[in-house]
Amino acid sequence: MSNNLHLPQRTPWWWYPGESGEGLIPRQFPVPAPGQHWVRAIDVHAPAGELFAWVTQLRRAPYSYDWADNFGRRSPQTIDPNLVHISVGDAVMTIFTVIAVVPGKSMTLSMNEGTPTSLFGRLTVHYEVESTGSQSRLIVEMVVPLSRGPLKPIRRYALAWGDLFMMRKQLKELKRLAERSASSDVTRA
Repeated sequence: MSNNLHLPQRTPWWWYPGESGEGLIPRQFPVPAPGQHWVRAIDVHAPAGELFAWVTQLRRAPYSYDWADNFGRRSPQTIDPNLVHISVGDAVMTIFTVIAVVPGKSMTLSMNEGTPTSLFGRLTVHYEVESTGSQSRLIVEMVVPLSRGPLKPIRRYALAWGDLFMMRKQLKELKRLAERSASSDVTRA
């Protein structure tokens, strides 16, 4: 019997196919270390500015499964206007720091040194909002370092499955909140 552990070659990431059906064009953003790119995206029935305002709120909560990654506290359901203007060096979701920003369009995060980095590697996560007319699309590209060692493939595979569920929930929650805000803006007009 072999001591080699064989994992499936495909990692359980998901993506939003472009009009050509070939997937998204890779984003241009700073990446501290090369790695495997995982892309997720969701279409949102809200203007890009409204959606990006919600993306900036990741500074105070993860907007995913709050029982698992927000110590059981519910992620805020209103925009804090003090957090909309994001800058390089700002903390995001406790374990990330902003390393690049295009105001109103994108932010790139790098995982902070410490326990999260030792568990998952130095992840880079890029959030970008595209305008699609009166609607928008949120694209998230995560770069997972390719590291060597007997347990690294297992760690990357486990991270992929965990991230699949957590990121999916985060995208759906940001979509819900942006659409709710846009709907109430239309109602007030």
